[in-house]
Amino acid sequence: MISADNQQATPLLWESPQRLYAEYPKEERITTQESILLGILYTDGCLSKKTGNGWRFYLSNTSAEIIQTFRQCMIEVFGLGSRRIRISQKLVNGKPFYKAVVDSAYCGSILTAKYGTFRTLAFRERGGRMVYPPAKLPFTSNTDHDIISNFLRAAFSCDGGVNLYVGRSKSNYKFLIRNIYLACKHPQLQLDYQRLLSSLGIRSKILARDNRILIQRRLELEKFREKIGFLDGVKITQHSAFWQGWEKNKVLDLALFSYGRANVILSFPQFLG
Repeated sequence: MISADNQQATPLLWESPQRLYAEYPKEERITTQESILLGILYTDGCLSKKTGNGWRFYLSNTSAEIIQTFRQCMIEVFGLGSRRIRISQKLVNGKPFYKAVVDSAYCGSILTAKYGTFRTLAFRERGGRMVYPPAKLPFTSNTDHDIISNFLRAAFSCDGGVNLYVGRSKSNYKFLIRNIYLACKHPQLQLDYQRLLSSLGIRSKILARDNRILIQRRLELEKFREKIGFLDGVKITQHSAFWQGWEKNKVLDLALFSYGRANVILSFPQFLG
């Protein structure tokens, strides 16, 4: 799956990133579809300025399910006609690769007025130092938990995943490694994601060197499956040596099933030999 690093426009040298200090909504409730759209834009998606007052929404992904989720969100949040959402497909390394584009000054101005832009990548200052633009996720302690769950479900489906693979001790003893992760480089957003997970009662830790938020242990994985999960149908990409093409929710269910039944998973063909 293409990461957000390949999606969001990177500021030119010494350019001040367009972001932030928008008046985040206090009274208006974020809808379900809007929270899912935000989860996509903060990860694999992009909202970038065009000439004049124009804005472009852009999403590229190997998951047709994520592309269709984005399409449905744009239709329901903004009332767009389906023809306004241009979806194309090509083969990359023999695998389908999809792109969705929406050009709309109206839609872009609504979102940027409420949330600022969604640029989160590091940029180079005049002195040559790489810095991250100020950023934060637009949720507070008063935000409805269902909205947070919808947002995190989209974010983890785009830039996250589930690991289930075999580790070996020094004595060659086999054991299972199970975790859920979200890839994120922005230091403040790492803290924000961890805070949102905590608000749902899910413990996590930040792996700064790996640019990941990690969820481990059976109880925490069970909470994630119950309260968040992944978008239906979203599959693991070719980056996985063991579960390519499997639905993320299915692999998560196997990881939970494996507690107390590790030998069943260890006997899977991909782990033999």
